[in-house]
Amino acid sequence: MGVQPQRTRTDSGSRARSAFLRHRGVLRTKDVLRLGIHPETLYGMRDSGKLISLGRGLYRLSDLPPLGNRDLVTLAMKVPSGVMCLISALAFHELTTQFPHQVYLALPRGAGSRELLHHTHNSDRLRAVWPAKELREQRRSRILRAV
Repeated sequence: MGVQPQRTRTDSGSRARSAFLRHRGVLRTKDVLRLGIHPETLYGMRDSGKLISLGRGLYRLSDLPPLGNRDLVTLAMKVPSGVMCLISALAFHELTTQFPHQVYLALPRGAGSRELLHHTHNSDRLRAVWPAKELREQRRSRILRAV
């Protein structure tokens, strides 16, 4: 049996940094753990200033250029099944002059508000719309009634 080399904190930190870079510099805690990075490494990087916290359980490399829209990145990472919609989508794609006061998010059938609010720290700026298919059906029925 050969002796395996002991991993140092530097090795773990560079391995964690590589994992963050492979994921565009942003990862959730559960994703970091799934990639085999020890929580001690994650929190050590945060405490040393190599990572910044975007929200509960969401970290970003601190030496990357600033995010254009931090709220949308945070929301996309925390609610991966959601789709930005309505005025939020128009504003993101610069197709409107209106500034949305809330982030509008379409969720798949069965997604509950409690789960969503648990994942977001600033729920007063979030408007959830469930489910997207029902919205299309409601819109269709309104159009048919108008005709």
